[in-house]
Amino acid sequence: MITINTRIRILQAFAGIFAAIAVLLSAWLSHAGKELPLVSQNNIETALLFAFIHVLAIFIVVIAYNQSQRAVLVNCGYLFLFGIIAFSGVLILKVFVAVGALSKLTPIGGMAFVLGWLILAFVQLKE
Repeated sequence: MITINTRIRILQAFAGIFAAIAVLLSAWLSHAGKELPLVSQNNIETALLFAFIHVLAIFIVVIAYNQSQRAVLVNCGYLFLFGIIAFSGVLILKVFVAVGALSKLTPIGGMAFVLGWLILAFVQLKE
């Protein structure tokens, strides 16, 4: 069984990795990515914006957990992590390869973001 502290460290590690990937993709988009069609550039920009926001949200969740020790916050962080993969990741992949059925994950990832934010709000209201 994975301890809650290990789950927190995993969240932080993946948030750092996804932030680094987002920075690298942003740099690539601002240079070589300008050759892509405008629609593709916009899709990548949207994906990167959501990735950056939700990487920060994961760190907010970690800070909130460290202050309150409420385990539900860890699940909130994992919803954000899933959303980054399912929403941002699939949006970016769609630009470069045919993802077929994977494209159905995009709205599910968006809903994971919404659910994560709602859980974060309700947990804070219960404090």
